[in-house]
Amino acid sequence: MNQIFNHSSEKMSEIPDKSVDLMVTSPPYNINIDYGNKWVQGRKIEAKGKKYKDDLAEEQYREMLSNVIDETKRVLKDNGQIWINIKNRYDKGNIIPPFWIMEYFQDMYLKNIVIWNFDWGGSTSKRFCSRYEYVFFFTKKNEDYVFNLEDVKIPALNYRPDRYKSQLKNPSDVWKISLVSGNSPERTDHPAQYPEELIERIIKTGSNEGDLILDPFMGSGTTAVVSKKLKRNYVGYETEPSYIEIANNRLKDLDEKLF
Repeated sequence: MNQIFNHSSEKMSEIPDKSVDLMVTSPPYNINIDYGNKWVQGRKIEAKGKKYKDDLAEEQYREMLSNVIDETKRVLKDNGQIWINIKNRYDKGNIIPPFWIMEYFQDMYLKNIVIWNFDWGGSTSKRFCSRYEYVFFFTKKNEDYVFNLEDVKIPALNYRPDRYKSQLKNPSDVWKISLVSGNSPERTDHPAQYPEELIERIIKTGSNEGDLILDPFMGSGTTAVVSKKLKRNYVGYETEPSYIEIANNRLKDLDEKLF
């Protein structure tokens, strides 16, 4: 399919039933941040990129996610899987973990809660700095799903040739992958961009060449770019036209490099 549609993914009428192999996404966090501006001591000193405010009413936010997840289940193959990156929120002095997301997946199997660990980010003075987010991994079926372990094995730190046949091992459920820094080659003007390395491991693990990958919140197009690099097809949705332009430019640059 290889297309990004410019409307909400609450309705994915362009995608037939049971045609998607894997969905991976990072939905809006709804943490009431005016993304895209630089602030110093409470004053906006610089505007960069397209702004958006992530501040839906909680009921409206959860209804939106529920609609998107229901549509994803419709288009997902019977042996398909869903990966959702989401983080803690901080409200009225309390950390709110995102485990409520599991309410929408009572008819699926939770295989992992991956901890995505990174080494820099915002600072705090009255609590420890947050350096992780969650990635929830669900499958439609308990046993019948793609899991390409050999494609994502990593070097073993404690390798002993007298005990192990290979120097490679299964990654744990804690993934240390850096955020996209300001000077990273993959950096765009999108204010909440996740790294290609994170999506690459997910797509390699949960799909095969030629499969269709869905991202209902496409943003800067990382899922599409990684899918194309790995010889998968992609389809996605994004409500902000400037982000689609960013994604299409990344895909165009990739075409020039590949061909």
